[in-house]
Amino acid sequence: MASDDAIATLDKVVQDALTYFGGPGRTTSARVDRWQARDVLMHFIYFHDATAWGIQSAAQDGPPWPVPADADTVNEVSRRLHEHESLEELLTQVRQAHARLKRRDHDGTAAARAARAALERARPRVAGGGESLTARRQRSNPSVSD
Repeated sequence: MASDDAIATLDKVVQDALTYFGGPGRTTSARVDRWQARDVLMHFIYFHDATAWGIQSAAQDGPPWPVPADADTVNEVSRRLHEHESLEELLTQVRQAHARLKRRDHDGTAAARAARAALERARPRVAGGGESLTARRQRSNPSVSD
C-alpha cells in the first residue's frame, strides 16, 4: 500500500535526520541557502508538527492544514523561536514530534493509521466531467461516481 510506504519513508527520514544531527551535523558548516544545519533542524520541528496537525485534521474530516506563510517566513519564525535552545533540546523536540505521529490514540489506533486513512480519503478521484474530487467531496455528492 502506498500510504504504508509513505509512512515508512517518513520514519526513515526522521531517523536519518536524528542520526545526522546527533553526529556530523553538530559541527558541520554546511548551508542550504542562508540556513545553517542547526536552522534546518529548527525548521524540521515546525514542519514535522504541521504534518502531524494536518494528518489529524484530515483523519477527523477536518479542514486542510495550510502552512501559514511562505516557507522562508515560516523557517525564520521557527529559527527565532528556537534560537536559544541547545542542540540536545532541539533533538528532543524532533523526537517528541515524531513520537506524536507514532503514538496510540485513546481508542488504540496509531496516528500512522490515521495518516493512512487520511491519505486514502484525500486520494483524488475523477468525476464524470473530468473534475477531480477527493473522497470526502465525493461522499458529500453521492451522485458522482469513481
